[in-house]
Amino acid sequence: MKTRFNIAKAISLNFLMAIGLTSHAQGGLPAEVIKVEAQSLKSTINSIGTLKANASVVLSPEVSGRITRVGFSDGTSVEKGTLLFQLDDRTQQAQLNEARARVNLSEIEYKRIQKLFKQKAASENDLDSAAANLSINQSQAEYAQAQLKKLAIKAPFKGMIGLHSISAGEYVNAGQDLVTLVDLTTLKFDFALPETYLSKVKLGQRIEITTPAFPNQTYSGTVTAISPAINEQSRSFMVRAIINNQNLELRPGLFASAVLEISQNDNALLVPEQALIPQGQQYFVMKVVDGKVAQVPVEIGQRRKAEVELVSGLTAGDVVIIAGQIKLQPGAPVTPLFPEMLQANN
Repeated sequence: MKTRFNIAKAISLNFLMAIGLTSHAQGGLPAEVIKVEAQSLKSTINSIGTLKANASVVLSPEVSGRITRVGFSDGTSVEKGTLLFQLDDRTQQAQLNEARARVNLSEIEYKRIQKLFKQKAASENDLDSAAANLSINQSQAEYAQAQLKKLAIKAPFKGMIGLHSISAGEYVNAGQDLVTLVDLTTLKFDFALPETYLSKVKLGQRIEITTPAFPNQTYSGTVTAISPAINEQSRSFMVRAIINNQNLELRPGLFASAVLEISQNDNALLVPEQALIPQGQQYFVMKVVDGKVAQVPVEIGQRRKAEVELVSGLTAGDVVIIAGQIKLQPGAPVTPLFPEMLQANN
C-alpha cells in the first residue's frame, strides 16, 4: 500500500521535545523515515500526435443526374447500406425493364431451338446462335442493373454523416462532392518516437491519450502498427494506435497527448526524491540499520511525480531516511520518526 508523505512539515526542536523524542531520550538524532514497500510501477513513454478517422469517405455520384431524395439529417449516425441520395432513375429503370424483357424472350427462343435440336429439326449453329443471343441479353440486363444502382448512393459503412448543401431537385455532376461519412467508433492515433525506443514498442501495448478538448477524460487504445522504417532526418519512427471512441466524443483532427505503457513492474521500490543524496554521478540514500545510519549507493530508474524508483541498493522492508540527512553521519545513532507517529502528534 502506498504511503502518502507530508514532507512540507518541518520537524522543529520544540516539536520533538513535546513528543519526548530527543536525542538524549532515544540515544540518537531524530529523522523522518519511511519503510520501503514493493509497489506496482508502469514503465511508460510520452508522446503527442493527432487523431485521424479510422474510415472516412467523401461520397460522390458516379453519373450525373437530378437528386430526387435526401435520406439523412446532417450530423446524424447512419447504418451501413442507408440510402443517402437518390438520383432520378426513371430512364435507367425503363432500360432495365426492356433488357429483362429481351432476356425473357431470348430464353424462350433458346429453349425452342434446343428442343428442335434434340429432334434434329435445328442445326447446331442455330443452337449456338440462340445461346449467344441469350448471353448477350443477360449481360445487357446486368449492365442496366449496375447503372441503376449507381443512382442510389448508400453508406458504405456505419458512421456519422457530415454537413451537406445539396437539396432534392438539384442537378449534380459525376464526381461532385456531396457529403462526408466518417467512422467515429474507433480513431487512429499516429505518433512519432525516438529510434532508441524501437526495441521497447510492441504490437498490442496499451496506450492512453488525453486531449485539451476534454481535459478530464482519458481514452484507451492499443498499438496496432509500427513503421518498418526510421526517418533519417528526425531519427524517429511512427507508431499507430487504435483508440476506442464508443461514446463518439473525440473527433478526427484533435491534438492529443499519449502515454504508452511498455512494461509493468509489480515489485518496484520507490522513495521520495528528497531521500536521494547526489554525489557527483552517483546517488546515495541513508537507511536505518540496527538504530544507526547506513549510507548506501543506489541506482535510480523511473521518476513518478515526487518519487523515484530505485533499481538497486535497497530491498523491501528497508527503513529509509527522507528528511534530516544533513545533520546525520554514517554510523551515528538515529531516532526514526515514521509518518504515522508524526500524524498522531500533529
